[in-house]
Amino acid sequence: MDNTALDTLRRRIRQIERRDHTDHAPLRLETGYDPIDHHLNGGLAGGALHEFLIASPFERGSTLAFLLPCLARSDRPVFLLSTRPSQLFGAGLDAHGIARRRLFCLELVADRLLPVAEDILRHAEPMILVVETDRALTLTEARRLNLAVEATEATGFILRQSKTGAIATHEACACATRWQITAQPSRPLPLPGLALPLPGPRRLSADLLKLRAGLPKRWILDCHDHEPLPRSLDALLLDRATAPREQRSLSKLAQAGAARH
Repeated sequence: MDNTALDTLRRRIRQIERRDHTDHAPLRLETGYDPIDHHLNGGLAGGALHEFLIASPFERGSTLAFLLPCLARSDRPVFLLSTRPSQLFGAGLDAHGIARRRLFCLELVADRLLPVAEDILRHAEPMILVVETDRALTLTEARRLNLAVEATEATGFILRQSKTGAIATHEACACATRWQITAQPSRPLPLPGLALPLPGPRRLSADLLKLRAGLPKRWILDCHDHEPLPRSLDALLLDRATAPREQRSLSKLAQAGAARH
């Protein structure tokens, strides 16, 4: 075995033992919410697993509303593994800034979900991996995935169906963080000239249930990606006021043109 091969092997061993991560720059995915990023020392840590508990199928959208903007802030490829079709909407991905050319969605049988996830992490370039599962990972499974993300400085997200975060708080956690994202009633948006207020931007509750070497916390977030009005109220009212006059003018022009012919 030549020196080059030996050096490569030694470097690989050092990466597995977490003694050397010089091959890949450390990555932190910013959430876009300053209080959360400050609490996490810059964002969600790379080279680690993060678990998101989904209390019901309706809350999957809330979790993705929190997670997708984080993924958009990285230029790394994103692998989404699930036992069901992903059902991601292309226009929504474009709105979040996630290039579809770097998104890979794989639908797998349940028995192959975690083995394929581990293979992807170990044999591909640094990436972001999202795994949707219906059950809790065993400590052995979580440990194997942890070793894989640590070796390449990838970032892994486990989206798991769970009844309540209160019960899951007492479960063993081998991930760097454990979250539960739920929808909250939007704050009413009173506007002059309207009898009833409009619904405000989308609101989420972000519960950080566990944080390695840190304290849990809870935030109520106003999402900026879901504005109630595409334009100012003045512009909408102006269009509404001028529309009948414009329609009458167009109608008169059409009648005059018909009379000439």
